[in-house]
Amino acid sequence: MIEILPDAIFLSDSHENIDKRAFLRLLKAFKSQKEPLPRQIFLLGDMFDFLTFTTYSKQFFSEYITLLNELGKDCEIFYFEGNHDFNLAGILPNVRVFALNAQPALFSFKGLKVAIAHGDIFLSFKEMLALKILRIKPLLWALNYIDTALNFKISKKILKFQNQKKLDYKISNFTNKMIPRLRKYNADVVIEGHYHQGISAQIEKIFYINLPCFACEQSFFMLECADFKLKVTKRSLNV
Repeated sequence: MIEILPDAIFLSDSHENIDKRAFLRLLKAFKSQKEPLPRQIFLLGDMFDFLTFTTYSKQFFSEYITLLNELGKDCEIFYFEGNHDFNLAGILPNVRVFALNAQPALFSFKGLKVAIAHGDIFLSFKEMLALKILRIKPLLWALNYIDTALNFKISKKILKFQNQKKLDYKISNFTNKMIPRLRKYNADVVIEGHYHQGISAQIEKIFYINLPCFACEQSFFMLECADFKLKVTKRSLNV
């Protein structure tokens, strides 16, 4: 298993779009050295409102793609695909991409087994089937062909719709609702995004971290172990 380094940072769900650019500011800060570049960056999915290998989404987020590949030469970047960003390995060659079927991925930290995923796993059969259909490459190529012929009306409509979605919300009784899912993990620590809740708690035998929505809080996180206890340290984006 890969060891999570002490200066590794974690962030999730920046949902970048035409008027949400906090993740871009962070990447530029790393590139310009306004923020110290960590040795590892963990991106837990939905960093974009819609990104795959289709023509328009690659054009729309071309600056991000360039920056991620450049930064990936100097630090390890682990990208856990979400339900808004998938089939990314071909456009992010300098980033280690974990597709849906490779999640959760296991890492280690201070002797603990850490499972990391975007969070849209261990769902119902219908939900998982829908997620897998979205990722079928021949289907995406066909849709891309139609989208190109329509001057990218489909992609523009998707991005416009996603840009209007509410990202800041709370799920009632969230930790109790997570218990059945967490029991399916084989780990001491579970780190997810997807749910936008921003909590860390001991749930039964698992230390569970659900990262907040970066689009809302513009914060990233580091793992620390002090007095034999695991904790999460928050850092805010100041650029």
